[in-house]
Amino acid sequence: MPVIDISLKDLKSLVGEKLPKVAELEPYIHRMKGEIESAENDVLSIKIGDTNRPDLWCVEGLARELKGLLGVGSGLKKYEVHSSDYKVIVNGKLEKIRPFIACAVIKGLKLTDDLIKQVMQLQDKIDTTYGRGRRKTSIGLYKYDLLKWPLKYTMTKPHDNAFIPLGWQEKLPPHEILRAHPKGIQYGDILKGMEEYPIFIDSGNKVLSMPPIINAATLGEINEITENILIEVTGTDYSAVNNVLKIITLSFADRGGKIYSVQIDYPYRKIDTTPHLETRKFSISIPKVNELLGLKLDAQDIAKLLGKMRYDVSSLPECEHPTHDLEVSVPAYRLDVMHPADITEDIAIAYDYNKFEQVPVAIPSAGKLSEKEKVSNKFRELCIGLGAQEVMNFTLTNKDNLFRKMSTPEEEIIELENPVSLTYGCLRNKLTPGLMEFLSHNKTREFPQKIFEVGDIVHPNPKLDEMSHTERRLALAISHSNVTFTEAKQALESVFTNLGMHIGLVETDSDSFIVGRCASVFSGKDRIGIIGEIHPQVLQNWGLEQPVVCFEVKI
Repeated sequence: MPVIDISLKDLKSLVGEKLPKVAELEPYIHRMKGEIESAENDVLSIKIGDTNRPDLWCVEGLARELKGLLGVGSGLKKYEVHSSDYKVIVNGKLEKIRPFIACAVIKGLKLTDDLIKQVMQLQDKIDTTYGRGRRKTSIGLYKYDLLKWPLKYTMTKPHDNAFIPLGWQEKLPPHEILRAHPKGIQYGDILKGMEEYPIFIDSGNKVLSMPPIINAATLGEINEITENILIEVTGTDYSAVNNVLKIITLSFADRGGKIYSVQIDYPYRKIDTTPHLETRKFSISIPKVNELLGLKLDAQDIAKLLGKMRYDVSSLPECEHPTHDLEVSVPAYRLDVMHPADITEDIAIAYDYNKFEQVPVAIPSAGKLSEKEKVSNKFRELCIGLGAQEVMNFTLTNKDNLFRKMSTPEEEIIELENPVSLTYGCLRNKLTPGLMEFLSHNKTREFPQKIFEVGDIVHPNPKLDEMSHTERRLALAISHSNVTFTEAKQALESVFTNLGMHIGLVETDSDSFIVGRCASVFSGKDRIGIIGEIHPQVLQNWGLEQPVVCFEVKI
C-alpha cells in the first residue's frame, strides 16, 4: 500500500480554511480508505489502502476529495483542454517494443519546492506500482519552452544520440547509460537484448529522454523557475498510459496550470489526441441502491451524497420516491469505477458507514452443498469410476493457451486490466486447454493417461448485472498411442447413461480437432459441448507426442 508524505500547509492551501486539525482529519482520511501513519511538524504521512486509486497518491488528489467531503466543493470538477498544433510523430518500429505514448502541455504554473516534491513522489509511486517498475508505463516531465516541435518518439542505435542524463555531468550514448548510470542499471533489463532503443527527441534533434530509463539533464529537469511543462507517458498498455497521463495532468491543473492537447501520429493505429479527460456515464437504480445499502434514499439524497464524492447526477425526477434510473457522470480520474456497484459504494462512504444501523443476524444458518455442487459431484464420481484422475486448474489463464496453442481464432473473453503476471491475464472460456497444459507437464509419466476436470468457465455478458455468465462444465481427456474417437465417445456416453440422460452426436468442424473426427454433443435440441481427436498441430503446439482425445460439455 502506498505511503505518501504531504505538507499540511500545502494541503490547507489547496483545501482552504475548512481543513480540520490533524486529530479531526482522521475520519475523513478513513473515508478515503487511508490511514494517518504519523504527523510530525508540517509533514503528514498517509497510507492509502486503495491501490486502485492512484489519484489519491498525491496531495492534489487528497485535497480534491476532501473538498467534496467537507462541503467546500461539490459535484464534478470541470477541466478544460485547450486545443493546439503540438504534435508527436511515432516511429513504426516501436509497435512491437513500447508502442504507446500520451502527452499534454501544462502552461502558467507557479512551481514551489512542495509542488516539485509532490510531483516527484507521485511519479515514483506510479512508476513502481501501477507502472510495474516502468515496464508497463513510465513518466517524463520536460521544459516546454526549450522544445522545438514537432517531437519524435523514435528509435536509436546503441552508440548514437549521446546526451547528458539527469544526475550526470557528461554525455553518454544509450548503451553506456544502461551500463554506467544508476537508473540504467536499475531499469536496463526492460531494454535487454534490443538492437535499438526507444528515444524521445525534438525537431532540432535534442534528446528529451530515453524511455523508460532516464531524462536528459537539459530538457528533462524541472525546477522552481519552470512555468510551462510537457508531460509524456510511454508504455506497453494503451489504457494504462492514458490513465497515468490523466493523473499527472490533473494534479498540475489543480495547481492552476492550463492544459493543452497534443496530437499523437501513429503509423500503426489511428491518430490520437491526448489527454483524454472525458467523463463516463453510468445509470444507477435507486431501488437497487437502497436494497444494497438498507436505506431509504430518494433522488435528491443520492445526488447530494454523490456530489460529496465529486460526481454529477443529471435528469433528477420530480417524484419523491422514483423507481427509474439516475444518470451519473464519473470524473475522468476515477479509474476504479467500472460498475454501478462502485458508485453505490461511494454513496455509502458519503453517507458515512458509522451511521448505518447495526442489525444482528436474525436466523443462524448452516452450510450445505448447493444443487450445482451435488450435480458436479455425481459427474466427478462417474469419471473416477472410469479410471480418470481429477485435476483442478486455475480459472485464470492466458490467451496464448486458450487460442494460439489450441489453433483457434481469438474470441471475446474477460481480461484483467492490470494483471500481476501475463501467465494469468484472463478468465478461461473453456476447460480443454487446461487439460492439454496438464498433459504437457506430464509427458514422461506412464501412459495411458486419463484426466478430467469439473470447473467453471466465464463468458462476457453485458446484459447481466455482473457483466458475465459463469458456466459449470466437465472436460475429460485420454492420451495413449492407440487412443481413438471411439474411446472418448464410450466415456462420454457412459457418464450420461449412468445419469439417465440421452445424448446425441452431430459431426462438426473445429480448428482444434481432426477433420472428420469431431462432433457436437446434443442433449435434446440443445448443443452442450464438443468431442473429438485433437489435431496434430495442437499436439505439436503443446509439445505432446502421444495422440489425445477429449470431450467438453456443459453440466
